[in-house]
Amino acid sequence: MQSPCAWYREFVPCPALQPDVYALFSFVPGSTTARPRRPLLREIAFADAPLCAPQFADGHVSFMFELGQTCDRDGRWRVDSRALRGTVIGPLRAVGRTVGGDLPSTVGAFFRPARVAPFLGVAISDLTDRALSLEDVWGSPASRVASDLCELDETARVDRVELLLRARLLRIRLPAGALALDRLAACIVRKQGRVTVDAAARAAGISRQHLSREFRHRIGVSPKLYSRLARFQSGLVHAGSQSRVDWVRVASDLGYADQSHMIAEFREFAGLTPRELASRDWFHPFIVRAKIASPSAP
Repeated sequence: MQSPCAWYREFVPCPALQPDVYALFSFVPGSTTARPRRPLLREIAFADAPLCAPQFADGHVSFMFELGQTCDRDGRWRVDSRALRGTVIGPLRAVGRTVGGDLPSTVGAFFRPARVAPFLGVAISDLTDRALSLEDVWGSPASRVASDLCELDETARVDRVELLLRARLLRIRLPAGALALDRLAACIVRKQGRVTVDAAARAAGISRQHLSREFRHRIGVSPKLYSRLARFQSGLVHAGSQSRVDWVRVASDLGYADQSHMIAEFREFAGLTPRELASRDWFHPFIVRAKIASPSAP
């Protein structure tokens, strides 16, 4: 059996971080080293280099450290001093990178909606459509973290990132009666984006305008766009299926007006049509989550 050239793993964060952090993650070279001893959310082994790794639009914030190694088109890892940095990736309203290329070894975290502010100390609306150096957000001490992580194995890297987040966790208390925006956003994701702004505002007991202000300030995108992104991401269950798909039915099931509407949204958020997504093997955490969440995944 061929040994994997790379592993992607998502880990359950410690209880103190779970309200704010969805998962810790790592992308590392394949090896015989033991898997980190902590609960896994998911794990993927790559026999070949995962070159089709686009940067989809997303309504959430993540951060990662690149660790000075990259995987090339032949699945070979090499030292790369340019891939040694920490980056915060804000909410993205449109697709980013779509072409394949060398992928860096990384470790990082995915934040839950409206839960990142205590860790970064910046307005989330200032991160929209931006990728910032962690040094610009946390100051000069962040410049040394990626180098320090390079010297550790996967277990110690994930542990160190978790400790770093716990140290950065500022106990910011929201005002009494503040909108539980994280719960509302989670509900929108569970319903695959099929929630109107008016319905969300009624459920929260606030005006449509107030809801929009809260979303832009604490999540970085409007509630309408957040719902559109949730619907798009639920449709990624068909990515890489390489099978015949009834796209008219899929468009209807996802709540699009018609197939043309769905195609336009996928192009906006993925840079690809649904058919193109289905015809090739792509790697993205959203695709993995969509397939796990759907009992009828292809």
